[in-house]
Amino acid sequence: MNRKEEIVAEMKLKTGKFPRGGKNSITDINGVKVGHLTVNKDIQEASGEKTSIRTGLTAILPYQMDKEMRLFTGMFMQRGKNEITGYEVIDDFCYLNSPLVITNSFNVGRVYNAILSYGFSLSREEIWPPLVIGVNDSYLNDMRKSILDEKEILNVFHNASSGKAEEGSVGIGLGLRAFGWKGGIGTSSRILYLGHQQFCCGVLVASNYSNQNSLEKPETESNSTQNGDGSLIIIVGVDIPLAPYQIKLITSSLVSSLSSVNILNNCLDSISCILFSTANPMSMEKEGPSIYEFRLVDDSLLAEIILAGTEAIKEAIFNSLLKTTPVEGRLGRKVETIPDNEFKKLLQKFGGVYGRKN
Repeated sequence: MNRKEEIVAEMKLKTGKFPRGGKNSITDINGVKVGHLTVNKDIQEASGEKTSIRTGLTAILPYQMDKEMRLFTGMFMQRGKNEITGYEVIDDFCYLNSPLVITNSFNVGRVYNAILSYGFSLSREEIWPPLVIGVNDSYLNDMRKSILDEKEILNVFHNASSGKAEEGSVGIGLGLRAFGWKGGIGTSSRILYLGHQQFCCGVLVASNYSNQNSLEKPETESNSTQNGDGSLIIIVGVDIPLAPYQIKLITSSLVSSLSSVNILNNCLDSISCILFSTANPMSMEKEGPSIYEFRLVDDSLLAEIILAGTEAIKEAIFNSLLKTTPVEGRLGRKVETIPDNEFKKLLQKFGGVYGRKN
């Protein structure tokens, strides 16, 4: 247990309504895997110029990727400034059939092509459109130089794990900042009961936002840059049977609920929430059905799902700060982890809700 985890225990924070999943990770959803590629190196060009690469990617595989399958999916964007490939298809047709990958904006095209190559190597006929989300990690990372290698990207897909997802300064989290301090990757999950059946809601976030509104921190170069160029990426996975209209309602409500508890800290940054459901998978095999039968929960249960999702997102954001490490990047810039006293203020300000243990 690190010092910030001890602080959480010492503060005896109010526990949430819902217990955590066994791994407290998005991988508590059966079949979901996560993989990271972390690129941390310094290079010197022929001109003698030195620069730093502090980037990577984080991939979520929502199901066994050698299967021809679609999952119901939806998204909501607030002040959407992130590049998200496949947005129009998902918005119109509400399905996902590829990995979800978060990387920096200049690597979106390379990752997009790698996902197609991955699908073809598995003899997939339908793995389009790839869902790739681009974020701005240019404060610590020289984005001009950080072109990822396709073989490295493919290795992430092949080696993705269903174990607890790594958190902090890993994958795309290496170059991210939040609240003026070191941000990164966080994950969490909640167990909930709907109609006497047990379900799981898992979350993974990439925290790279609210640097212009850092807690009690005077405005300096480190927190005045990226004004409105930051982002909070939220990936939600559930095994709850949901219809597309319900998914859209939940994603928009989750972002609204975060605003209502001020976890967004009145920031001007982009907030993107993507939700997929592993229930009601649609087989796209040639011999598959031409008529599908789906289950779905009653609309009266959506409030419970939104509450469980909000709890998981809040803890995932806290974990993205808890599990990270200081990083020094380009131009000699160094971003420290959030100090203990500031972390306490964060927990108090946002009414930190941690999940109950099973």
